[in-house]
Amino acid sequence: MFNQDYIMKQIRQLTQVLNRILVQVMKLKKSGSPTEIVNFTNEKLKETLDTDIDELSSIIDSKGPAYLKKEKNFNNENLNILADIFYELAESCFEQSTTHQQSLKLYSQSLQIYEFIEADEKIYSIDRNVKITKIKDVLE
Repeated sequence: MFNQDYIMKQIRQLTQVLNRILVQVMKLKKSGSPTEIVNFTNEKLKETLDTDIDELSSIIDSKGPAYLKKEKNFNNENLNILADIFYELAESCFEQSTTHQQSLKLYSQSLQIYEFIEADEKIYSIDRNVKITKIKDVLE
């Protein structure tokens, strides 16, 4: 019982951290440069979760979103927030030639996560499906 309570507490904390990062990324998108937004996100991920975008990207590429869920205590809500962070970062980096390739990679990874959630959750989300459609259009 104690172990389950501890894990649930960790999941809630992870949700709060990811939500705070997402909110800040969305604010910075309006005024900051893509590099500034990526640096901010890496800094916050490093100080709160001891990870960064590259490490999470590497995990998604090599092991998939299921690994984050099973081994890193991410639930679907956390995965969705992470996908939203990647999506927002991709949008902010897309127009600049220096960050365009990184943007495509982030779009691809957010798509992987969204599609994993779609299959895992069996609950239809209009917002998620709009993003999936937009990402597929960008990647084609």
